[in-house]
Amino acid sequence: MDNNDISSSGFVIQENNSEMISSFHSIKEIETKGYSCLYTATKFGKKVILKGLKPEFKKERFYQDLLKKEFEISYFLDHPNIVKIIDFQNILNIGDCIVMEYVEGMTLREFVESQRDNETTSRDVTHYTDENKHDVIGASSKVARSRGRRDKRVYDKIFNELLDAMEYFHSKQIIHRDLKPDNILITNNGNNVKIIDFGLSDADDYVILKQAAGTRKYAAPEQLIPNNTIDCRADIYSLGIILKNNFPKSYHKIAEKCAQQDKEKRFSSVGDIRNFIKRKKITKTTAAVSLILLLLFALSFAVTKHYISSGTYSLKEKKILTESTQYIDSQIEIIKNKIKEGPTSSLDKYNEVAMTYYELMTLDHKKWLDNIPNDIPFYNDFMTHWNTYLNNKSMDIFQSYLDWIEESSTLIFNSLESGEELVPDSEIPVKVKIIKVEDN
Repeated sequence: MDNNDISSSGFVIQENNSEMISSFHSIKEIETKGYSCLYTATKFGKKVILKGLKPEFKKERFYQDLLKKEFEISYFLDHPNIVKIIDFQNILNIGDCIVMEYVEGMTLREFVESQRDNETTSRDVTHYTDENKHDVIGASSKVARSRGRRDKRVYDKIFNELLDAMEYFHSKQIIHRDLKPDNILITNNGNNVKIIDFGLSDADDYVILKQAAGTRKYAAPEQLIPNNTIDCRADIYSLGIILKNNFPKSYHKIAEKCAQQDKEKRFSSVGDIRNFIKRKKITKTTAAVSLILLLLFALSFAVTKHYISSGTYSLKEKKILTESTQYIDSQIEIIKNKIKEGPTSSLDKYNEVAMTYYELMTLDHKKWLDNIPNDIPFYNDFMTHWNTYLNNKSMDIFQSYLDWIEESSTLIFNSLESGEELVPDSEIPVKVKIIKVEDN
C-alpha cells in the first residue's frame, strides 16, 4: 500500500514500556513481500510464527496501527480453518510481533501447482511402451480415474472448509479483504484449510484504517474505491476469482456468480452459495433419474421391436392400446399445464408434478394386460407401442420439465424458514422434503 495514498489511522498509541521478551529460540526469517516480516521460532519446544514489521516500516505510525488492528481483529477468532493467533509481544531485535500458530503445509497456489504436476506425470505414464504396453496403459487409465475421484474429494473438502471459515468470520462482522491463494494454507497432514493474514481485514466496529485495500487481481471492484462501504460480498468476489483460476471446471458456475462485477448479482452470503449447491444437487438428481428412465425406454424398445406382430388385434387389444395412449396424453398434458403456470414455491405442487412424471415413467404395465393372459406377441407389441409413444411424448417436455424443477426448487429454498433445509426424499429421490436442522 502506498503511504502517500493513506491518511492518519486515528489510533492513539501509548509509549511501549513493556519488557523485551527473549524466550523465543531458533528464530529464522522467512522471505516475504510487503511491509511485514515473518519468522519461524520455537518457544517451550513448540514452533510458532512471528509477524512483525520490516525495518523501514517499524517507525511508521500507520503500519504500527495496521499490525495492532490485525491482532485485535483476529485474536478472538477461534475456528479450525483459520490460523490461531496466540499473543502480541515485543521481541528482542524484532520489535512488536503477532505470535501465531505454525502450520506445516503449503499455500493453495503451491498446492494447485503440485496437483497439476501430478496430473502431468499421470498422463506421461501412458507414453511408456513395452511388450505389455496395453496392460500399462490400462493400468494408468485406472490410476488416472482413481486420482481424478480423489482429487475431486480433496477440492470439495478445501472448498467446503473455505466456506466454513468465511461463514464464521463473516458472522463476526469481519471482512478479510485479501483472500487469495497465497493467504490460504493447505496442511500437509489431512489437506486442511488454514486462512491466514488478516492484515487488511476490517470489522464493523472499527472506524479507522478504512482505506481502499486488497490485491488488485482478487479485490472486488467496490473494494478499490476510496471511502466506499463494502460488505461480505467483497470476499465472495475474491472467492470467485480463486475458484476460477485454481479449481476444476465443475466449480466455474459458482465462480462466475461469485465474481460478478455488480455486487448485487453475486451471492449475497456464504449461506446463499450453500443453498445454490443444494439446489443443483436436487436438480441433478431429478435429471439423472429422468434421463435413466428415458434410456431404459429406448433400451426396452430396442429389445422388443423385432417382436411386432401383424397388427391384427382383437377389440379388447385395440381398446388397451387406445386407453394406454390416452393415459400417456392425459399425464403429459397435466405436466405441460403445470409448467405453463410457472415455477412454484409450494412444496406440495412441486412434488405433485415430480411424482406425475415419475409415475408415468415407472408405471406398472400389468394393469393393462390383466385380461390378456399368456399372449406374449401382444405383450411385446404393447410394450413397443408404450415405450415408443411415451419416449416421443416425454422428450417434448423433458428440458422444460427440468427447467421448471430447477426454478421451483430455487423458490422453495428462498422461502425456507430459519432452521429448515430442503433435501431429497430417501425413498423416491425426485420428491423433496423440508427437515428441521439444529443451529450450529
